[in-house]
Amino acid sequence: MAPSNHHAILAVHYYRSGTGLATISVAMRIDQPSGMVRHLQVLRAVTEAVSRSLDLHEVLQKALAALTHVTGHEIASLHLISPDGQSLLLRGERGLSDELRRVNLELPMGDGLIGRVALSGRGRRVDDASRETDLLPAARTAVSTDGIRGFVCVPIRARHRILGTLSLGRQTEDRFTDEEMALLECVADQIGLALDNARLYSEIHRQLDDLRRAQNEVVKAERLSAVNGLAAGVAHEINNPLTIIMAQLHLLAQSPIGLEVEEALGVIDTAAKRAASIVRDLILFAEHRPPRRQRCQIAEQVKQVLAFEQARLEADGIRVRTDIEPAPEIWADANHVQEVLLHVVQNAQHAMKAAHGRGVLTIRVRPTVAGLRITVADDGPGIPPEHLPRIFNPFFTTKQPGEGRGLGLSVSHSIVGEHGGRLWAENLSGGGAMFTIDLPIGEPEPAPEAIDSRTRL
Repeated sequence: MAPSNHHAILAVHYYRSGTGLATISVAMRIDQPSGMVRHLQVLRAVTEAVSRSLDLHEVLQKALAALTHVTGHEIASLHLISPDGQSLLLRGERGLSDELRRVNLELPMGDGLIGRVALSGRGRRVDDASRETDLLPAARTAVSTDGIRGFVCVPIRARHRILGTLSLGRQTEDRFTDEEMALLECVADQIGLALDNARLYSEIHRQLDDLRRAQNEVVKAERLSAVNGLAAGVAHEINNPLTIIMAQLHLLAQSPIGLEVEEALGVIDTAAKRAASIVRDLILFAEHRPPRRQRCQIAEQVKQVLAFEQARLEADGIRVRTDIEPAPEIWADANHVQEVLLHVVQNAQHAMKAAHGRGVLTIRVRPTVAGLRITVADDGPGIPPEHLPRIFNPFFTTKQPGEGRGLGLSVSHSIVGEHGGRLWAENLSGGGAMFTIDLPIGEPEPAPEAIDSRTRL
């Protein structure tokens, strides 16, 4: 007849798609054939629990729940080493009293029984916890109060590195056997593998996010480089005829002319100066010069933009409503602010004209705690949801070829950002779209003398 004591090797295979295959083997003596079944049940329960998730918190909670449920022990705790390596932090527990949980929240690395297990990498078994001198005084008092007698603590490892500790306690006088100690070590290794997989999964996601951000920055840099080249070329091409127009206007102004001609020349002069200002802005944009901040009344900028666009708005059957509350002056580049307003107004104008050949444009100005808010709303078709995340990308446009290059909103977004503000778009529940511009009060540009003095310091 076979002897009552059996030796067996329990091999636990842990597999997760995409992370590889690991095998843990532990030699143990099973006093009864049923003991092997029980140990296999524990290992299977823990393995299944930790293999179903890559979320760190979920892995820890499921592992402890499976361990305590199958073994029948109601007291368990799991500590992980802190990022600085100086302490152990409680990351999971089952059955701890409030006081025992409190004293276990953070333990010093290398001190006390759990701290020494984490530092040495060797498990410890305690038969009478109330007399164990290696326990920290507060912990010894708490386990004595809770009636915990037997106690075992083993390290959690992964890739030859200690991650933390796994502890199990019992309130009966039964001692933890060598087999139970070996089983707990095997469970700890399973948890270590799961933790390492969760860490690798998180690291892969972080690296993918970093890669996506880097790719977006490269694309953005390439697009902005193209925008800069285009801006410089357009500025050069427009500047030459503008110089001729301005010179001829100057000569005509010195000649005797009728009132109607004089008024027409005034309109031409205003438009030419506006075009010259845009050219200067294109040059500044191409050369990455910062905005020239000065005192700026937003109401005046809105008025000038609407005056400039009035003829086109009327021709397209678009009525304009303004609701401008008293708002503080801000420190901003007036030309840049006008450029932003012009792009947003023209975008709304085009949307309404394309949709139904008429519309209502509503511009509101409101003071805010930090500055002011401008909203430009239209009653057009709105922006397709799939386009909303891309409308500020350089060269993105839904217009027909020849109607636009997809630069206006991108340039506007950059200008608002340079002023420390925000520009975003959204669809209105009743139809149409609304662009919102938040601008801070800002600060005046320091005088050259102040810059020089700071430099000397």
